[in-house]
Amino acid sequence: EMSASLVGSEMCIRDRNMSAPTLTDKSLIPVIYEMFREILSEQDFAPMPESPHQRKKFVFVILFLYSPKTLAGYHSPKGLRDAIAKAIGLHDVTFISNNIETVAFLSQNDKYFKKDIEYLYTEIINRLKFKGLIN
Repeated sequence: EMSASLVGSEMCIRDRNMSAPTLTDKSLIPVIYEMFREILSEQDFAPMPESPHQRKKFVFVILFLYSPKTLAGYHSPKGLRDAIAKAIGLHDVTFISNNIETVAFLSQNDKYFKKDIEYLYTEIINRLKFKGLIN
């Protein structure tokens, strides 16, 4: 069971990078993107999910769920970048490939990004549990 503070002092990517992914079923990625969009829309000043900055948060959350090792510099599993690109309506995976290092860096060094991804991650996990998609 992971704590809500996924990148806080007691939990950082490096600690997590060898552990098993929370999810493996890539068909859930579009479902998670819908949840992500819902969560953003519920905020007071709802940001545009399509903005590059919001997309980076989604990329981080998906990598953290499906391939924590990727955030520590390992290759992402075959097809994962394609599945992310497809879910967010991008025609190629360049945005995702180019942003893996960026999101890993932001999660460690940008307190606002860190706070947002912790919130998004926790909300997504809760909704996946509520829908019975994860235990």
